[in-house]
Amino acid sequence: MSKNSFVTEEHQQAKKFFKFFGPFLLVIGIGCLVIAIFEFFTLDFFEEPKLDWLFFVGMPFLFVGFIFTGLGYGSTVAKYQSREMAPIAKDTFNYLAEETTEGFEKIAQAIHTGKSTIIQARSCDHCQHLNPMNANFCNECGKNL
Repeated sequence: MSKNSFVTEEHQQAKKFFKFFGPFLLVIGIGCLVIAIFEFFTLDFFEEPKLDWLFFVGMPFLFVGFIFTGLGYGSTVAKYQSREMAPIAKDTFNYLAEETTEGFEKIAQAIHTGKSTIIQARSCDHCQHLNPMNANFCNECGKNL
């Protein structure tokens, strides 16, 4: 199985479509918003805006453009992010492994030798205190176990 065996001709065509129309729709949306904002801020004091409808046309173009652009360039962005995050994740994992090794070794040794009070303990029905499995009375309240 090759590295990109899941990429079909149909997938490539869809990707090309999204890579073209995503930025195209973004440019249209940004253009509409820029024109509407420019017209709004250059109005005289009581003048009515004539191109305010471009706000409402530009927003859907921006939204669909962002979605299409994300679909078209998603794999490129994901590859970049994974290359940026992988060394950090590796360092974090190695740090955690180094810092917790001693604790895991102690737990494993306690389980192996049978001296673990964590594994071999039962709680008191009265006060919920953890007691050794071989105890007949609670070490905290003295009630019968």
